[in-house]
Amino acid sequence: MHLNTYQLEAYKTALYQERMYPIASLMVEAAELADLFIKPMLRGDKGEIDVDEVLSEAGDVLWNLSCLLSDCDITLEEVAQYNIKKLNRRADNGTIQGKGDR
Repeated sequence: MHLNTYQLEAYKTALYQERMYPIASLMVEAAELADLFIKPMLRGDKGEIDVDEVLSEAGDVLWNLSCLLSDCDITLEEVAQYNIKKLNRRADNGTIQGKGDR
């Protein structure tokens, strides 16, 4: 599935009234996704990460990001293209480790 196709389909299910909903929900869902990795590490678990749980939480993150961007008239594809250009520029400048500018 193409990013913009996903975004259009996902936005059809956006029934919220408050534009802050996907912003607040994105923070919660991102934390839940991270938690799938952090808690086992902190507990010293040696078990495998549940792929279905990762897919579910990552999907929630993607939905919220997609809706937030739709509300701003920005497509997921625009974000992806912008990010690749930024990463390539940082790689070319030797600043790929997060210390580069935009």
